[in-house]
Amino acid sequence: MMKKWIFILSGLLAAQLLLAAVLSLTGEDYGAFQAEEKLLSFEKQTVNGLRIEDGTDSVMLKKQAGKWLLPERGDFPASQRDVERLLDQLAALEKGWPVAKTRGAARRFTVDEEQFERKLVLLADDDAQATLYVGSSPGFREVYVRPGDGNEVFAVAFNTWEAEPKADDWIDKDVLTLDESEVERIEMPGLILQREDGELQLADLGQQEQTNGAESRALLGKLTRLRIESLLGTEAKPEYRQDEPTLELRMTRNDGEVLSYRFSKPEDASYYVLKRSDLDHYFRVAEYTVNPVRETTREKLVQLRTEAASSGPPEDEPDGKDDDASADEENDSDAGEESAAQDE
Repeated sequence: MMKKWIFILSGLLAAQLLLAAVLSLTGEDYGAFQAEEKLLSFEKQTVNGLRIEDGTDSVMLKKQAGKWLLPERGDFPASQRDVERLLDQLAALEKGWPVAKTRGAARRFTVDEEQFERKLVLLADDDAQATLYVGSSPGFREVYVRPGDGNEVFAVAFNTWEAEPKADDWIDKDVLTLDESEVERIEMPGLILQREDGELQLADLGQQEQTNGAESRALLGKLTRLRIESLLGTEAKPEYRQDEPTLELRMTRNDGEVLSYRFSKPEDASYYVLKRSDLDHYFRVAEYTVNPVRETTREKLVQLRTEAASSGPPEDEPDGKDDDASADEENDSDAGEESAAQDE
């Protein structure tokens, strides 16, 4: 009985060894897909165009004079940081082991030419350098992708939301930002701040008043760090109600340029519309960034001088000897009057 089992087990082992030998001779050569092999072949420095699609929406980004712009939005500046970060991520992607190699699998993982979550085309002077199809996600921060020049599907670390296909997701939302040190003057309803000795000071201060430095710096910070939510186009529309502004102000820069800001609020809207004099576009701006500026009054920016600051230099004080002499004189006078009363 024991010899029978030994014979059976030996046969199974021989079959396994034979199968392993067959697979080694006829199997796929996966050694070609090394982890350090780049997924896309392109030269980042030559890329001056990027098109992103999701099957419904699409956005085009173009680089001109070293800056990324949005042609479909009148060459409005794109976020340089976001575009460069995406290109760096694409350049760093590596192949690793393919999870599939057939056209049917490409459709299943939604990385087909007709079905995809994202299609990214990298351009150099309108010529495609590389194409990447981004598909479904097998897990957190991981997606299936397929380079446009092959059938292999790979799983790579990538966030689909970092390649959004809408222009508003790529605009430079800090386009209104200014350097605080460049602002020389702020004019708002009921108050004027003028830079003096490096600090913004309220104009027309009373004798007992001084500028609240903390509040004036806070106001300057809010105005120089305004962020936009989205573009509203270059055409003035009645619904913006720009003819009924809720706030108007002006800031003068140290080069003499005057920037005028006009904020208005559409009916029943939870945002403001802003038009700045040096830019063609109208912008949507969040309520929470504008309301603190609207609520700033002269009373908030002024404070009474402290007693030490408001009082002048101390007048000459009589010394102690004079006080003593005066006291003696008063005592002598009182004594004389008392003696005269007794004589009477």
